[in-house]
Amino acid sequence: MPTQICSRCQTDTETVVDHKAGHELCSRCGLVLVINLFDEIPDSVEYGDETKNPVSEIENCSSFNSNDQKTAKNQSKKGFEQIKVMADGLGLTKEIQDRACDIYGEVDIMKTCRGRSISSIAAACLFIACKEIGSSRTLNEISAVADGVSKKNINRTAEAIKKQLEVESWILQPGEFIRRLCSKLGLKNRAIKAVQEAVERAQHLDIRRSPKSVLAAIIYMVIQLCQQDPVPVKDIAMVMEVTEVTIKKSFKDISVYATRVIPEWYAGEEDINKIPSP
Repeated sequence: MPTQICSRCQTDTETVVDHKAGHELCSRCGLVLVINLFDEIPDSVEYGDETKNPVSEIENCSSFNSNDQKTAKNQSKKGFEQIKVMADGLGLTKEIQDRACDIYGEVDIMKTCRGRSISSIAAACLFIACKEIGSSRTLNEISAVADGVSKKNINRTAEAIKKQLEVESWILQPGEFIRRLCSKLGLKNRAIKAVQEAVERAQHLDIRRSPKSVLAAIIYMVIQLCQQDPVPVKDIAMVMEVTEVTIKKSFKDISVYATRVIPEWYAGEEDINKIPSP
C-alpha cells in the first residue's frame, strides 16, 4: 500500500484510493491527499435516483474518521489514567507504570482486545508489566485496585495480550515477591530464606511445572519442616492462587529432588524424606 506524509496526522501514513471520486486519501483520518488522481474524474456519481458529490462524501467520511480518532484518543487517555490510579494504589514505581502504558498503547494500536473493558485491559497491562520488571503482584492484588474487574477476567485478558504482543512469559518469582507471600502464611525469616534458596536450586533441575506451581510446592515442603503450627494446604493454595490439586501434583514431581532443593542448613535428609504428601 503506498504512503504519503499526511498534513493532518503529521506522519508518514498509508493511503487508500477512492476510485469513484478519483482521490487519494489518508487511511488514518480520511484527509484528501491527492485530488484528480485519474485522467477522467466524474463530477458526480449517481446512486440510484440520487446524485451525490464525491468530494462531499469524502468530507463526510473525513469528519466521521476524525470523530472516531477523538473517541480512540479518549479511550487511550482513560486507560492510561486507570493504570496510574492502580499503580499508585499498589505503590508501584514509575518504571512499571510507564511499561504498562507502553503495553496498553500497543494493545490499542493492534486492537488486540476488542470487546474487553478498558479497566480489564489496563489491569492486565499492569499485571504483565509487574511480571516483566520483577515487582510481581498477584491477581488478587491487581483485582483489588482494578475497579471491580475479576481475577479471571484480568488473567484471560493478559493471556490474550501475550499471544499477540512480544512480552515476557511468566518468570520465576523474585525474592521480594517470595518474602511477601511467605509472610502472608506466617513464615519466619529463616523459613523464608530456605524457600528463596530452594527456588534458586529448583531452577537448575528438570522440573516441568510452572514457576508458580514450583514455588507453591516448595513453600508447602518448607512449612512441613517448620517448628511451628502447620498451614493447611488450602491456605497455601489461596495465597498462591493455585488449586490444591496443583500443589499435590507439583509436590509429586518435586519431592524426588527434595534433598537437593531444601537447603542442608535448614533440614536433614531424614526429615526431608518424611515430608508427607499434601
